[in-house]
Amino acid sequence: MCLAAAAIPVASLAISAVSTVASIGASMAGMAAQAQQAQASMNLQAQQAERQQQMQRQQQMEQRRSQRQTQMLNMQQQYQQQVQQQRQSQDSYNLSVANSNAQIANQYAQQRRQVQAERANIHSKYVADLKGYQQSKEAAEQQGRYNNEAANRMYVQEQAKLNEAEMKAKFAQQDALAKSIGAKGAILASGRTGQSVGLLVNDVDRQKGFAYAQALATLDSKRQQTATNIEMAYVQNQSANAKAESSIGWRPDQPYMPNMPDTPEFLDPLADGYFDSPAIGVPG
Repeated sequence: MCLAAAAIPVASLAISAVSTVASIGASMAGMAAQAQQAQASMNLQAQQAERQQQMQRQQQMEQRRSQRQTQMLNMQQQYQQQVQQQRQSQDSYNLSVANSNAQIANQYAQQRRQVQAERANIHSKYVADLKGYQQSKEAAEQQGRYNNEAANRMYVQEQAKLNEAEMKAKFAQQDALAKSIGAKGAILASGRTGQSVGLLVNDVDRQKGFAYAQALATLDSKRQQTATNIEMAYVQNQSANAKAESSIGWRPDQPYMPNMPDTPEFLDPLADGYFDSPAIGVPG
């Protein structure tokens, strides 16, 4: 009895131990299952978190790609706008340069026409003035020849008159001498004698002297008149020649011709490098 009684508590203890072990094992198994479930839950959460991160990364990448594409599109549009503006500016500048060059060319052509017209007018006036001078000079020279011819004719006429007066004086002297000789011969032939013959002869000589003196006086008067007339003709000739010379116009000098305008310098749209900057690049 005692052994049996003693064995019952031992068995109970063994059963209790077994139960405790079983309970511990079951608890451990439950804990392991819970741990596995927790691990699985953590793994699932981690996977979900990773997928969310991946999705977020993808979304961010998509956003960045979209932003980059938008930025690229905006930059391309800005580039196209800048290129268009630059092209418009270049076209506008080229048109302005072309208009300026056309204006410069028109002004140059107008200046050339004005200078050519002025040169033609100056040359025409010079030719007309030179022709007028030549005509006035020729007319004055012709008038001088007429004046000299008139003076020469006057000289010849006066000299002829003087020669005629000298001939008359000689004839008068010869006539007086002949008359004196005849009178003396008549007195001597009359046979008169005495003092009366001398008186008559002296009277004849006196008459001859008077005739000689009268002829010489007439000749001297004619000589003085001739000299006066020649002097007057000379003075008139000199005055007429001076008047003719004073009618000669002013001889024109070679005119000063205005210079033709210098060839203009046309504007070059590429000379100042205004549009030489490199084109705006588009980022790749």
